[in-house]
Amino acid sequence: MKKYPAIALIEFSSIATGVMAGDAMIKKAPISMLKSGTVSRGKYLVLIGGSTGSVEESFKEGLNFGASAVVDKVFLPDIHPQVLEAMLGTRRKVIYESFGIIETTSIAATIEAADAGIKGAVVEIIEMRMGDAIGGKAFVMLNGKVEDVAAAVEIGMNAITNKALWRNKIIIPSLHREMAKQIDITTRFAQAEYQKLPGDESEHVSG
Repeated sequence: MKKYPAIALIEFSSIATGVMAGDAMIKKAPISMLKSGTVSRGKYLVLIGGSTGSVEESFKEGLNFGASAVVDKVFLPDIHPQVLEAMLGTRRKVIYESFGIIETTSIAATIEAADAGIKGAVVEIIEMRMGDAIGGKAFVMLNGKVEDVAAAVEIGMNAITNKALWRNKIIIPSLHREMAKQIDITTRFAQAEYQKLPGDESEHVSG
């Protein structure tokens, strides 16, 4: 049995409204999990989890209190475990050759796409970034066989009903091992390690 069968996330344009709506959501129904706070571009996220009925009830209350400050939202009554793990910070290593990325301007849209994609094809979620240090955008990285990655990306993008939230999608049939190493370490440039690639031309440049 899943620890949190259902989740909901509401993305607010106002921090004050987000806090108020989050408070109302907790008071409305006996939800089991809460994570909330600010991300880039002054947005405020409220993530809740628990039984389907309680989450849906709290989700509706948050939308009611949030009103015009709601940027985007997602309610998943049967979330895939890897999606929730990725949302809470779990990263996986690149182990398959093919690689895909879905990038959106909305955090909720990426969550929705990731859930649809991993349910529709045999792939692993490598990482999901949600708002911080990427200008409020979000992305999910997928790994698997090329046909599965292609299917997951397509299914994920089709799950996003508001096409204005799309940013980009890519499929790399054969990810270079050095790029995979970079991704395994981090996707943040400031934290990435400098790697000297095989055949570095600087070795043949005289001073």
